[in-house]
Amino acid sequence: MHAIRGVGGVVLLCVCLIPALVFSQNLVWHDTVVMADLKKLFLKGTSLVKFSLNQDLEYSLTCSNQMLINRSQQPNLCQLSLLQHARLQSTLNGSTRLRIISSFVHDLGYETLFDSISRFQPDENTLTTRAEVKITRNFLFSVFSQVTTRLFNSYIYSTGQTGKVARSLTGSFCTPMVWTFSAGFGWTVPDFFTLGFGLSSGKFTYVRNKAIFDQPGVPSFYGVPKNKNHTIEYGLSLHMLIDHEFKKRVHWNCDMLVFKNYLKPTDLVMTNLVGIRIGKFITTSFRSNVTYESAVTRKVQIENIISLGLSFHL
Repeated sequence: MHAIRGVGGVVLLCVCLIPALVFSQNLVWHDTVVMADLKKLFLKGTSLVKFSLNQDLEYSLTCSNQMLINRSQQPNLCQLSLLQHARLQSTLNGSTRLRIISSFVHDLGYETLFDSISRFQPDENTLTTRAEVKITRNFLFSVFSQVTTRLFNSYIYSTGQTGKVARSLTGSFCTPMVWTFSAGFGWTVPDFFTLGFGLSSGKFTYVRNKAIFDQPGVPSFYGVPKNKNHTIEYGLSLHMLIDHEFKKRVHWNCDMLVFKNYLKPTDLVMTNLVGIRIGKFITTSFRSNVTYESAVTRKVQIENIISLGLSFHL
């Protein structure tokens, strides 16, 4: 009996070790290997990728110098300014109709008056987010949000009758912080122009540092009363954005935001920037800032800056 079992085991082992026939191997190949063309599984013009994220980083460091000599009424002036500009933009395309655009812009300047004082120019930090849903090719529904604030303290320097230089606080971190938000409809020209009209808009102003009210003659700051730290306004808004590059040499960016409170005058904030690329890393730019805020002053404030410096994209 044991001999029969031993012979059976040897026979089973030999059967397992016999090489498969050629026609049997072909059958195995045809059963286990399947070649599929993914392009045939989807309609022409569709993509397997449902979301795409594009990011662009721009940074520039420019300088400007102002020299005034032999002035009749005021002493000579020699002023040097360094300006830092950074812009990070992210675009999320969810489908052919949905798009979310977010951009963060940081501006900071350092100004020195030789034989006098040096100071940081007020920094500006703006976070803008816009969600768009296309209704037609150019007509869309949009939700808009823009937050503007400062990170560092800023001061105004003045010289008293004794010749002593005094400074007064004019802004600090979240002092002020202005948040404008809206929902409405818009019109766009792809990769060039966007115009949004906020049918329902709000403006939130926050003052974190109460020391801004310590100086005399400041009962309110950006519309925030001395006994409060924030205000909320409702109204209508209009946002216009032009962002286009001409032949990879000239970049034009114009951002204008208009807010109309139902009970107050219209506020306007506009930044117009034209940059011309001279070389691979050398850029000259012209920037104009126009603001009108009735809570600050009844006059239109205009600032023009022409500079030359280094710039690069990532």
